[in-house]
Amino acid sequence: MHVAFVTTSQHGHLNPFVPVMQALRSKGCTVTLLLLVADGDVLSAQRRAALGPIDVRVIGEVNIGPWSGPPEGIRRLLETTRIAEQSGAAIRALAPDFVLIDSMQLTWPALVGAHASGVPYGLTTANLGMIAPRRFREHRWAYDEITREYLLRNDIRWSEEAHTPRSPRMNLAPAIHELVGDDAVLDGVTLVGLPGAAAVRGDETPFPDWQRLDPSRPLVYVSFGTIFHRRPELLRQVIAATSGLGVQVVASVGDLGHALAGMGDHVILAPYVPQREMLERASVFVTHGGYNSVAESIRAGKPMLVIPLAIDQPVQAHYVERAGFGVSLRPEDATTPAVGAALEMLLDPGRGYRSRVQAVVGACGDSARTIAEMVVETIQGGPPAAH
Repeated sequence: MHVAFVTTSQHGHLNPFVPVMQALRSKGCTVTLLLLVADGDVLSAQRRAALGPIDVRVIGEVNIGPWSGPPEGIRRLLETTRIAEQSGAAIRALAPDFVLIDSMQLTWPALVGAHASGVPYGLTTANLGMIAPRRFREHRWAYDEITREYLLRNDIRWSEEAHTPRSPRMNLAPAIHELVGDDAVLDGVTLVGLPGAAAVRGDETPFPDWQRLDPSRPLVYVSFGTIFHRRPELLRQVIAATSGLGVQVVASVGDLGHALAGMGDHVILAPYVPQREMLERASVFVTHGGYNSVAESIRAGKPMLVIPLAIDQPVQAHYVERAGFGVSLRPEDATTPAVGAALEMLLDPGRGYRSRVQAVVGACGDSARTIAEMVVETIQGGPPAAH
């Protein structure tokens, strides 16, 4: 069995899918990663080692910049891009049994190429955008209408309720009912559990200050991810809000350590932090709402303060609040007093945030294993079994 997987080189998209590819290999599949290099972000040696013997083929380059520019620029991009042609040619040359595509705007031309190749394909996603009601995309409708027209013109199915494409064969969302509830668009979509189960992903990093953690104090872990961390004023306001709460803070701040120095002896700054391990120690997680971070926090049973900064993050913030797993603040509302009040609520056992999220840890599942099982079942014949 041969599976081709299409995604971009962005951390937030490779992270959840390295375990999927590993799980497919464990089931006897040959896996080829068809990679779209995003903004020149090539695979690190560490990431390449985590992929093991998986064949990696670059099928094109994409740039996220136009997707925040004038919508008409997207029309020109879609009319001139060669990604559909390149991906279709790569898939036909490989002749895999199945193609699994990370569904996002940057990969939708590759979806067109996969459809044209005639090889069966399915869609999955690295966030909750596949199942979020269209009201969450009001600010993107001008872009959506252009991409909708492009995809429909190329015979790709489109969900009017979610404003995203659909595969006729398989649509897999990495979520659980306990998070999304009834406020999700499940037209032909199967929930397959959360990402983030233990696996080597190639983004592991050391943390030299474990011995500085004080187990007698609650730990507030702060991270705005690998792309959106460059918000020094916001980070400063968040960290300042912890003064007087009797907590210790670990903040993952990239290259902003000097800009944030001197904020108190209770604060530990690091360029990067081994997030899954830190969440096991943390009491509360302050996050931008990237879906990998949200899923890992739920797995660790830790409540969140979500301050969504861009793209799909407001969707995750909504679902975290809906489930009672945390609270959210818009960036413009995340003043030091507001953040302090939110942290006090999340740290208060009587508010129930921690108990609610801990109650669903056993229901998290393993999206990588489930996706691999469903792909193999599809290749072997017949519809994938319900999970």
